[in-house]
Amino acid sequence: MAEKSDYTEIKAGVDGMIGDVPSPTDAPEPTTEEMPETQNSEESIQEQTTAPLMDFSNQSQNTAPQMDSDRIHQIVEAIVSEKFDEMMSGVGNLSVWKEKINNDVIAIKQEILRSNERFDNLQNAILGRIKEYDQGMQGVSTEMKALEKVFEKIVEPLTTNIKELDRLVKEMKTSKK
Repeated sequence: MAEKSDYTEIKAGVDGMIGDVPSPTDAPEPTTEEMPETQNSEESIQEQTTAPLMDFSNQSQNTAPQMDSDRIHQIVEAIVSEKFDEMMSGVGNLSVWKEKINNDVIAIKQEILRSNERFDNLQNAILGRIKEYDQGMQGVSTEMKALEKVFEKIVEPLTTNIKELDRLVKEMKTSKK
């Protein structure tokens, strides 16, 4: 394992801090113990490249029986049917899934309609309360106007009576003295 000083020297060389960077020729040669042996010898490589290639084109035409189109059609249908069955077993029954989704959609629509109905009921209840409040405020306004008129009628005689009482009290004080 390399020591820390070796790593710092390598790093300094990469960063360009050392002027004399060792060249690849200074690196030690790998020993034969470290080199892996190859499995292919030169003779086996030459044998592989010079081996004759077989031509199966003539044999397949002469030895293979001619298949008629009906047989090919049956084989293709069998393969497609098998692949379709595999896919359906992985996907499941689509009609059941479609029915379930339709039921879920219907349930969601019904819930939306119920929510709209509850919202309308809430809105009507709030409007009813507001109308009651408005009628109550109109009643209070009417009563305040009536009180205002009563006070107008009472205040003037009351102030004249208070002034007269004040005058009488002053006269009594002056007559007692």
